[in-house]
Amino acid sequence: MTAVRLFVADRGVWDELTDGDRVAVRVSAPDLQQARRARARIRAGNDDVAVILDVTVAVGADFRSARSALQPGAEDDQTVRYTGTLDGLAGLIADIEAADVADGVTLLAAGPRQDLRALGRDVLARLALRGQRAS
Repeated sequence: MTAVRLFVADRGVWDELTDGDRVAVRVSAPDLQQARRARARIRAGNDDVAVILDVTVAVGADFRSARSALQPGAEDDQTVRYTGTLDGLAGLIADIEAADVADGVTLLAAGPRQDLRALGRDVLARLALRGQRAS
């Protein structure tokens, strides 16, 4: 299994929480199928890049609390969206990498109260518990 890369986009800054060595190419897609096609197109031209998918997230202790944290209009963006628990988000990220949808993700906040850096650190810890490598 390859290494999952994790980024956050917060206040206009795109920052990596992992230590990848390939050049990162950030993509946005409304669903995983389109994201996988974008990765295939990008990697066909240059296999030495990492394709990083934007994922808008609202994470809480349970689905109801995560849903209540959503900012109105968050569903209108053209990114993959996730609303749920930390364990569910870690599972989604692992699945995105395992299914060759992307080489990593960029976490985007779906609401103003989401601490993306803390969330990213927690996701990396959950991935480590699952045996997933983070670069």
